[in-house]
Amino acid sequence: MKFQRWLVVASVALLGACAVPLKVDTFVAPDVNLAGKSTFAWKGGDFALPTTAAPAAAESAAAQIRAAVVAELVHKGFVETADPAAADLLVSFQASAVSRTVLTEGRIGAPLPSDVLTASGPPMPAASELPRERTVRAGTMVIFVEDRASGRVAWRGLVDVETRTASTEANIRTAVDMARQVTREFPAHQP
Repeated sequence: MKFQRWLVVASVALLGACAVPLKVDTFVAPDVNLAGKSTFAWKGGDFALPTTAAPAAAESAAAQIRAAVVAELVHKGFVETADPAAADLLVSFQASAVSRTVLTEGRIGAPLPSDVLTASGPPMPAASELPRERTVRAGTMVIFVEDRASGRVAWRGLVDVETRTASTEANIRTAVDMARQVTREFPAHQP
């Protein structure tokens, strides 16, 4: 019996640890054959943050985002070149984040009887108590792929996410995961 409980707990923990796929918004230029392109060059990236990030953290984040995007494009059959003039596509990113304070749902009127009449329930806040606040961080990751010949954006992928983590390392991991999931939506190379 104990083994079955631990199995259920382990299964729930494993399912909770799996990354939830994010909804990626994409744009594809109708006049560019992305599947026919074969090479790309990394153009760089930019951060738009509410506060100035430490240079070491920004460099680490940019390097990890680059590694994730390049790995996904190579997996899709594209070849990275160091010379942008020789590449078919130029790849870049833009990451932005904002922090905002939101109010949790406060009590309006009388509490529900089920809240008041439970012996183990938490005490109800006073009606005059101010609502609780929490900080939410919203981030956006955009991956741009330009057609080098025309100089126009041939593909763009964008994803938004909200998080409550304040850790720099956790936010970098979230940004890298966002970049990876956006790049997975890019069409594969067709020889």
